[in-house]
Amino acid sequence: MPRRRDAFALALGALRQRLRQAVDAPGDALPINLIAQDLRLSSTPVREALSRLAGEDLVDKPGPVYMRPLLDGPALAELHNLRLLYLSAAMAPNAERRARRRRAPPRAPIAFAQDLRDGVGPQAVIEALFLELVLGADDQVLVQAYQRVAARLAPFTVIEAQLLPDLGQEALALAAAFEAREIAALRAGVGRYHRRRIAQAHGLARLASGVKYRPDIV
Repeated sequence: MPRRRDAFALALGALRQRLRQAVDAPGDALPINLIAQDLRLSSTPVREALSRLAGEDLVDKPGPVYMRPLLDGPALAELHNLRLLYLSAAMAPNAERRARRRRAPPRAPIAFAQDLRDGVGPQAVIEALFLELVLGADDQVLVQAYQRVAARLAPFTVIEAQLLPDLGQEALALAAAFEAREIAALRAGVGRYHRRRIAQAHGLARLASGVKYRPDIV
């Protein structure tokens, strides 16, 4: 049996993965006993992990039951708009100047376009690219705020391909602008990326509500 701290870490990691993969439909209760059984843990570390995730707005607890948050179209659109605001702040000229003044160690170049050619999924590449943009601003408060919003949006990337065509081309264009340091093109591409999803927020929310529980995910 894992030690208490190890059991909590195991449960927290598994639940984060479960939420990212949109295993449960929005509004569905999260089956604590079944998750604990799958993980070969007691229900206590699973409940503690759910409490932590509720504090991060990744899980709702309107009563005695934890559940995946139920987001409608307007709420989903607001989250995309908030992430766009954080990314815009990270790409603002004053953010770049602040990062230079702090003399942060240079970040190793990342070949996002090569990742796409190597078969990495476009959503994963874009997620990594966006995080790299925020990290480049060297602002930990901004990074933490961004990551909270990105985690809430992550489950919806699973279904984007059903409504949004050319995800690969979209990712390639963003990767090319990032690697060429074409900031104007990158800002425009990040804006287009989010406006597409804001326009499709109602459809994405409807599709998400049709996802059913799969018991083999852990």
